[in-house]
Amino acid sequence: MAEKKSNSTKVAFFLNLSFTVLELAGGLISGSIAIIADSLHDFADSIALGLGWYFERKSENESNNERYTYGYKRFSLLSALINALVLMLGAIYIFYEGIKRIMSPQMPDVNWMIGIAVLGMVMNGIGAWRLKSGRSLNKKVLTIHLLEDTVGWLAVFIVSIILFFWDIPILDPILAIVINLAVLIYISVKLVDVVKIFLQRVPEGVNVPLLKQKILCLDGVERVNHFHVWGLTEEKKVVTVHVKTKELGITEQSILKGEIYNVFKDMDTEHVTIDLQDFSAYLDHLFKEQKGRLNVLDKNTQKLALQYAEEFYNNGNTKEEALERGISRAEMSLRKL
Repeated sequence: MAEKKSNSTKVAFFLNLSFTVLELAGGLISGSIAIIADSLHDFADSIALGLGWYFERKSENESNNERYTYGYKRFSLLSALINALVLMLGAIYIFYEGIKRIMSPQMPDVNWMIGIAVLGMVMNGIGAWRLKSGRSLNKKVLTIHLLEDTVGWLAVFIVSIILFFWDIPILDPILAIVINLAVLIYISVKLVDVVKIFLQRVPEGVNVPLLKQKILCLDGVERVNHFHVWGLTEEKKVVTVHVKTKELGITEQSILKGEIYNVFKDMDTEHVTIDLQDFSAYLDHLFKEQKGRLNVLDKNTQKLALQYAEEFYNNGNTKEEALERGISRAEMSLRKL
């Protein structure tokens, strides 16, 4: 299956590279600056597709090792980032060339334009079709590459037909600018998606407060700390969570872990790490240096004061300040009782 997936990118790469060579030759023969400029754009696409093929193959075939403990799945994401940047640079270049042609219109060889446009639609259409079933962000960006080129060649075909009957050479650069503006907007959105994953932003559709509340509602859970969810790739997610519990036996801890795993069962997770810790032991360790201050209190006050102190500490107070505030609140609470 991995070989089949990378082969689709491989086919798209060789199709695009072959057509780029033919396109450049056709542009030189026809004297069409637009086609020559687009051949440079397609050459950049070929580089991006080649990188995509390499990174996709790497991410699918290589397992984790000492250097990459999560494996090579993010190599595909790196390729998506490079592809998006290449597309943006290519679109900006075509925009620049289009402005120049508006200022100085030139009539190309229309017959060559029609032939190259038809070939371009066929070659890029085949490449896009080979990649259309890809789920990874890299495959999606590569598909955008080829669909953008297919639509671009459709526009060239339409313009060349118009130019065949009417002498309006300015239509070509105007249409090229419109298409590339659309490409810039669309690929910018995809680039933001890639950057969000690299910055380990919480994936779309993941409600962290709701997941945290579900864990807190489980029997035996006292606190949920250090709860992190991020995307390893666009599909796969990683979850780490520290759960502070009541005093539980080994069997009860195992059951609780299974219940916490079930909270994430609807997420496509690559790794879920759950760290259970006895809440009382955690509080004792957290304020062990302030043990002398606690020893003068009765057990009920100590227990309640530590719970309040932990909350104050998590809100930014020093341990000493948090403990004093915790003791004050615990004594006030017990007096009310």
